[in-house]
Amino acid sequence: MLWAAFGTLASKSASLGAQLVLGWILSKEDFALYAIAISWSTVAFALRNGGTEKFLVQQGSRYAEYAMLCFKIGLIFNGIVFLILLLAAPALANYYQSPSLQSLIWIIGLSLPLNTVAMIFQARLASELRFGELARLTIWSALLRHGSMALFAWMGLGPISFVLPLLVISIFEGIGAWLLVGSFPPNKQLTWRLMCKILADTRWIMLTSFSSILVLNGDYWAISFLASKETLGVYYFGFQLTFSMAVLFGNGVEAVMMPTFSRLEADIHRQLAAFHKAVRLVVFGATLASFSLVLGAPALLHFLWAGKWDSAIPVVQLLGLSLPLKMAMPLCRSLMEGRGEWRFISYLLMVDGGGTVLAAWLGGFLGGISTIALIITGYNLVFALIFYGLISIRTGAPLRSAFISLVAPFTLGIVALSSTVLLTAVYPVNNYNLLEAGTLIGVYLTLYFAVTRLFAKESLIDAANLVLHMRR
Repeated sequence: MLWAAFGTLASKSASLGAQLVLGWILSKEDFALYAIAISWSTVAFALRNGGTEKFLVQQGSRYAEYAMLCFKIGLIFNGIVFLILLLAAPALANYYQSPSLQSLIWIIGLSLPLNTVAMIFQARLASELRFGELARLTIWSALLRHGSMALFAWMGLGPISFVLPLLVISIFEGIGAWLLVGSFPPNKQLTWRLMCKILADTRWIMLTSFSSILVLNGDYWAISFLASKETLGVYYFGFQLTFSMAVLFGNGVEAVMMPTFSRLEADIHRQLAAFHKAVRLVVFGATLASFSLVLGAPALLHFLWAGKWDSAIPVVQLLGLSLPLKMAMPLCRSLMEGRGEWRFISYLLMVDGGGTVLAAWLGGFLGGISTIALIITGYNLVFALIFYGLISIRTGAPLRSAFISLVAPFTLGIVALSSTVLLTAVYPVNNYNLLEAGTLIGVYLTLYFAVTRLFAKESLIDAANLVLHMRR
């Protein structure tokens, strides 16, 4: 978890640096085109690697037996995805009347077959719990991706700047992971019988992947039908400033916790204790960071982009309110996948994906950018609670103690945030002033630590132990 947190911090810093450059150079329509390209392309991403990456991680000690088989299956499925996107791109470019959209989708599709080699080596690092090496690879990959993204934008490549780095990092990750592992797995002949046997398990992983894609990108897809490209571009920009942190951290958490929970499968009590402690710590940290972003967003966006992206401020603030509870969901997913319950988690994520699309469509139908963000935030909060409750019931954990781990740090954050906002009614502040925004955040942090110490001291103890461990 320490490595996941460090990797997330480095990746998010690189992402923010790239977004700072791209926000100045590229237009709102450029951001919208990438949002459209990624939302449609990722529909086919459900077939990525044939779901074999997580299957390979869960197999753990049987890596040598399955690795080459999974590589061949992954290459077949990634080739199919590339072909689908190759054929679909002209029609989508014509529908959205954007010729450059075709190139974006083609490049995204090409990156998948190139990334197949990295998949099997990264799976080995994860299954052997070599998280330090995996995190270092991820950090360098993020720096390379976002650095080249900024460079391509500066060179005047427009929306292509978003996708060209995918080809760069696919090659980099393949070579880097191979150097860390040191050798290719032994060759195995892929027969039809073996392929069917593996796909019998991975079909649920692919369905889960499709559902996750709808959760992360379904809102772009729905908004693209109902709103202008400018509105979609603003929403995507604001989403990236908030939920990209959750995505990065979620990926790190799943890379670490899924194989860890798999190792603890024989000791259910220890597994659940680790899960609830992780939830408590993640929600505490996320509440600390995301509510600070809610208070500081007006000054931050106005200062960094000189007013160009002020229209994205409501998106950042509203989505930030649901971020702490959303960041507990990757832990829930890792727990169930560590137990091999692919079907159960797949059904839940399917519902979540459909709900995300519906919420975005309803927001686009009823109003503008703020309405979209408000309805999506409300949906995220409600479904996160339902999701966590169902996971707790499935694992046999007492609901009361399980929900305390999730709700206590979040509720105390709401209390501290509300108190801070009420203070501004007595002592008005200039929302666009960095110094005053920093003071506001300082007040919130002081109040949050104070109420947490009074009512949820275990969260502070967990955080303090984490810091001490990092120092050692």
